[in-house]
Amino acid sequence: MVTGLAILTLVAGPLLGGCQRALSGDAGISAADQVKADKRTEQRTAVDAALKALENQPVAVFHSTLNGTDLMLRVTKDGTAQGTIPVDGQSVQVVQVDKQLFVAASADYWKGRGSTAGDRYSKGWARAAASDLPVDPATSLTPSGAAEKLRKSAAGFDQLAEPVRSKLADGTEVFEVGGATGLKVTTAAPHRLVSFAPTLLDAKGKALGTEMRVDPVTPDTVTKFRDELDAAVGGLGTPADSVAQASITITDNKLDCNGGSGSCTSTVSVENAVVGGDTKSSTVHIVMTSVVSADELGSQTCTGEVNAAPNTASTIPCTVKFNVPNRTAQYRVTSLPTAVGDVLASLDVNAIKQKIQSEFSALGG
Repeated sequence: MVTGLAILTLVAGPLLGGCQRALSGDAGISAADQVKADKRTEQRTAVDAALKALENQPVAVFHSTLNGTDLMLRVTKDGTAQGTIPVDGQSVQVVQVDKQLFVAASADYWKGRGSTAGDRYSKGWARAAASDLPVDPATSLTPSGAAEKLRKSAAGFDQLAEPVRSKLADGTEVFEVGGATGLKVTTAAPHRLVSFAPTLLDAKGKALGTEMRVDPVTPDTVTKFRDELDAAVGGLGTPADSVAQASITITDNKLDCNGGSGSCTSTVSVENAVVGGDTKSSTVHIVMTSVVSADELGSQTCTGEVNAAPNTASTIPCTVKFNVPNRTAQYRVTSLPTAVGDVLASLDVNAIKQKIQSEFSALGG
């Protein structure tokens, strides 16, 4: 008998109908999420375009409100400025020309900045330091300066926040970016910055209030700014220089009396010493007061004034006249002088005006 032998070899393998395979891929963004992303992109594009437009303007025009009154400040791309801004709830006039800042403000404003001469400074214009304002117009409020600071601040906003649209009183639709302490730009092109919170410029900007509005600029805006700035410079007069301080020292006092007329002249020698400011563009206004007393004739007061170069000596006379009785007699006369000085800014107004004309000609005004 022949016996056959067969070997069955079983090979393990997948079962038909049970084949599985791992696939790599992305399920993709949902339609709702895509809409949100598009809205954020639209807002980001509007903000970028609005700040770029501000950056390229020849001048920037800012508005703020103080107790229901509209205040306006205009600044060129080179930092020349003129107008009025609110500072700590007070109205402060500003003129910044030829790299010099001048302000006109109340005595309380100056006292709030530690000045003991606030009463004198409040009587007119005073040359000031940029630190006397919450922000320096020549750096933070130029078109490019403001755009740069706002751009940096906007980068810190919540980039995933849902864009908020609203309408202004005139019907203009805007994006409200960053909430109450953010900025507003128009939703429609050409995009324009409408307003911003001053704290976006600097933490100290809160002293300027809660909102600064921004005007659109036309060629007429530049021309009007030039003309009004020219008039403002002409009205500066001889401003005090709050950046400098003068100390006055009395070095000599001569008293001469005329018995026939009863007049006595006190001639006082003084020296001034100036600290701070620019001694090349300032003078020292010195007021000397002398109390002249005579036995049996009482006392009288006279004053004398002089303008002197910083760190120099001066002589100041003043005269009183006594009513002397018609008899032969001798009287002992004494004088007690005091002197104070203020530093004044010496301005070449015509030269400044010429610089204004040159600057605005380049701006197209």
